Amino acid sequence: MTTKTAGIADAAYLALRLPPGTRVTYHGTDAASHGEWTVQPCACRLCTAATLLGRTARRYELYTLDGKPGPLVHVRHTSVTPVVGSAELNEAGIWLPTKYAASHLRRELRRAFPGVKFSVRTGQRKHRHEITVSWSGGPGRTAVSAIAAPLLARYGNGDRRRPQWISITVGGRSYSGAPIVSAVHLDSD
Repeated sequence: MTTKTAGIADAAYLALRLPPGTRVTYHGTDAASHGEWTVQPCACRLCTAATLLGRTARRYELYTLDGKPGPLVHVRHTSVTPVVGSAELNEAGIWLPTKYAASHLRRELRRAFPGVKFSVRTGQRKHRHEITVSWSGGPGRTAVSAIAAPLLARYGNGDRRRPQWISITVGGRSYSGAPIVSAVHLDSD
């Protein structure tokens, strides 16, 4: 893979996927700002200049739930997670347990990064719908996040942010459906 191709793939992954006004949970480095917000594309000088030069928009600004500017601008897409509405939660569908989603993610990571050992674990009790991925050496957080992101949501219009359906064979039996995953935590050593 050439550097130019890798740059285009990274730009496509880093591009903003959440429509303006989408409710999100912020979990970035500023602990004082953790909680629910809405997002808008970042309009700081750096982001505005980059988009005028034809680069893909990559960062968000946080706004309060009533639409007023919040404390943070230039927020990474990996620092926010869309909030799933009650209408989405109650929609009928076939859901796959988190353990099958973890198994699927483990296989996808092995396929994408042969030779790198990954530990993919599901949470317990109140964190049972969360997956933790640990590894040392090899790919960076963005590359691993690009593979894990479809398990969380397909970023589309604000009314439907469903996870991508997956198919997996476990113990000789095939399963298909939308994974139940609320968060994927990345821990690179």
